[in-house]
Amino acid sequence: MKSNAFSQTIQSYLNYTQMPWGKLFYQTAWHQIDLHKKEPTKATVLDIGSGFGITSLHYAHKGNQVTGLEPTREMVQIAENAAAESETSITFINAPLEEAGTLLSDHYDWIICHNILEYVEPRPFIKTIGSLQLQNGFLSLICHNPAAKLMKKAVIGKNPEDALTSLHSNKEFSSIIQTDITTYDYETLCIWLEEEDYVIVERFGIHNLYGYIADNDIKHDENWHRQMLALELEISSLSPYREVAIFTHILARKKQ
Repeated sequence: MKSNAFSQTIQSYLNYTQMPWGKLFYQTAWHQIDLHKKEPTKATVLDIGSGFGITSLHYAHKGNQVTGLEPTREMVQIAENAAAESETSITFINAPLEEAGTLLSDHYDWIICHNILEYVEPRPFIKTIGSLQLQNGFLSLICHNPAAKLMKKAVIGKNPEDALTSLHSNKEFSSIIQTDITTYDYETLCIWLEEEDYVIVERFGIHNLYGYIADNDIKHDENWHRQMLALELEISSLSPYREVAIFTHILARKKQ
């Protein structure tokens, strides 16, 4: 895990989460999870790479028993402060993500792993996730979509030569974290999950159209944001929109 890169870009990453595009990311992801998360049933939730604790807090506020695992100490401090201010009980663990299998002895109803595979060795990490999942438990896995990488270079960047060069590469540069990341297509992710006895329940896209709108000024208009969120939620499970979304969101269930 490239924790040093996160330590050096704390403020830019935090700013992203507070911008309309960051808020829409979380709103969409939570909506998609909640379509399959039975309420008011309380669940054990493991948030891997919990960052600033935004998702951990969201599900702890709903009464779930949440554990957040995060390697970047500065992020854990921000998350712990937010939990304390809202008088919310969450267990945050500051440790390398790769140590999850040895640090954690519990098994979880829900495991949340959002934008983490890009920074770790994916196959052994998915194996670790599977070892922590309860039978019939759900995994929420979000990853950058490699198809969107090419689309953004051509459509937003207006650079067809750069887009063509990236066509056969799974490498991408994160402008927020300021480091190289590795992207994986949906088919590969499904193979890895199925090897660990997961059944794919649903495929969603996040920032399906939103990510291709270059006008950031309009995104600050609250009425426009509400309308765009409604559109994103409606099309997020539909083809061809989810295939070109900036992020791929897979919900998978662990077999009995």
